[in-house]
Amino acid sequence: MVTAFHLGLLVPLLAAGSQADPGPYIHLDRLSPRVALVCWPGLDRRCNLTVIASQKGLVIIDTEASPRLMAPIKKKIEQTFHRTDWTYVINTHAHDNHASGNVLFPGAVIVGHENLVQDMQWLIRRRTDPDRKRREVDRYHTILRDLRAALPRYAANPPYARLIRSDLIFYDLFVQDLQQGYEVVPPALTFSDKHTLDLGDLTLELIFFGKGHSASDILIYVPQERLLVSGAIAYQRYRVPEIGEESHLEDVHRFLAVLDRLLADEVKIEHVIPGHSVPLPRAVLPPIRDYYQRMLKEVAAARQQGLTLDETTKLLTLRAKFPAFRDPPPHTYGWDHQERNVRNLWRILAEDQPAPQPAPAQP
Repeated sequence: MVTAFHLGLLVPLLAAGSQADPGPYIHLDRLSPRVALVCWPGLDRRCNLTVIASQKGLVIIDTEASPRLMAPIKKKIEQTFHRTDWTYVINTHAHDNHASGNVLFPGAVIVGHENLVQDMQWLIRRRTDPDRKRREVDRYHTILRDLRAALPRYAANPPYARLIRSDLIFYDLFVQDLQQGYEVVPPALTFSDKHTLDLGDLTLELIFFGKGHSASDILIYVPQERLLVSGAIAYQRYRVPEIGEESHLEDVHRFLAVLDRLLADEVKIEHVIPGHSVPLPRAVLPPIRDYYQRMLKEVAAARQQGLTLDETTKLLTLRAKFPAFRDPPPHTYGWDHQERNVRNLWRILAEDQPAPQPAPAQP
C-alpha cells in the first residue's frame, strides 16, 4: 500500500512531465579514452549510441528516436569530451531510434548505406500522413497514461520506479516531436558495399550487411579500438538473427560472407556493441554465423524432402535446433521472428528454385 508520504513525492514527478531534467537518466560509459557508449534506458527500452573522439572530430553512431531526445544526450557527450567538433554521423539503419536526431548535427556529414535514403521515407510519411500521425500520437499517449498509473504502485521499488520516471520523460518528449514534427535528414555520403572513414588516428570500416533487420543494415569496425558496432545484427544476447521480408538469397550469402570476414583470425574484436543491450563479447558472433548456415541448409533439405512450410516451421524451433537463441515472451518484440525467418527463407529458396514448368504441348 502506498502511503500519503510516497504519493506526495510522486505528484511533482507526474506533473513535471518534460520539465524534469533528463540528464540523470542518461548513461554514458567510457569504453576507452576515445570511445563512449551512451543510452537512455527505460523499462524495456534501450538504444545504444556510440561516440568516437578522433583527431578529425567527434563521430556518433545512431541518433535516437527524435531531436528532443537526442538533445540532452548530445549535451552530455559534449560535456564529457569537452568538444563540440562533430564531423560524422553514421546511421546503422533507418528505424526511428537510430536516425531521427540527425538534424541536431548541421555541421557533420551524415553517412549511411545507399538504401538508407529510401528506407527513411517512412519517417517522413509518419510526419506528413495525418491518420498515421494521429495513430502514433494516440499510441504513445496510451503508454504515458499507463506509466503514470503504474508509478504509484512501485513507489516501494526505487529501481523500477526510476525506470518508469525515465520512460515518462522520454515518451513525453517523443510525443512532443511527433505532434510538432521535425526534419528528417538523409545521408549526404552513401556507399554500396564497404567504405572507410579516415579520422587521422582512427579508421572506421563501414560494411553493408545485407537486407535483414532492415534494407540498410551496416556494421562499423574500428580496428584500433578492437570495436565492432553491430547495429541490429547482434541485436541483444540470445536474440535470434533476422531474415526479413526484403531479404533475398544474395543477402543471406552476404550475411555469411560478412560474418566470416569478421571472424577471421586477423580481425581483433574485444567489444561488440549491439543495438539494444549491454556490450557483448566476440563470442556472440559465431552462433549468428552458424544460425544462418544451418537455416539455409535445413530449410533447403526440408523442401527437398517434400515437407510443407508448416511442417518445416514446427521442425525448426529455436529450442530444438538453435539452443544458442531464445524465444522472447509472447507478443513482445521478436517473439515470432523464428517463424518469420523460416517463412522468409522458404520464400527465398522458392524464388531461387522455382517449380519446374510442364513442357509445351507438341502441335
